[in-house]
Amino acid sequence: MSAVPAYTRAAERVPERYPERPRISVVPGGKPHVETLSPAIVALARVVAAALVVLALVAFARIALTAAVNVEIESKSYDSLIDTARSEGSSLEVAQSSLSNPSRIKSEATALGMAAPESTSKIVLPEDIVATDGSGNLSLSQSLAAAARS
Repeated sequence: MSAVPAYTRAAERVPERYPERPRISVVPGGKPHVETLSPAIVALARVVAAALVVLALVAFARIALTAAVNVEIESKSYDSLIDTARSEGSSLEVAQSSLSNPSRIKSEATALGMAAPESTSKIVLPEDIVATDGSGNLSLSQSLAAAARS
């Protein structure tokens, strides 16, 4: 038996897919009457809308300019503060260098009635008995043991 009969397109084998629909015909007619606004009112509305847009643009421009001016004023204020801080820093450097001069310190000490010592000595302290553990915390038991040894 051959597979040819299964693939033939015979008219009796193809079922009708869609049932026949009733025919629709279009009847030409007029547009429904709709009341519209007068052209003068539409033109007035357009003029008002354009005026509002221009007013909004002017307001935005004014806000932008005001913000720019405020930023410029703050910038100049910060510049003056920076200049003041730099001049103060320079004067402090000069003062520090003059105050730390050893000859000036010696003359000021002499004026106050101070003199260099005739002799000096060192004090040697014994080892501290307070002990700490590995974490750096004070340890009472280790401190007591160190006190008992000394």
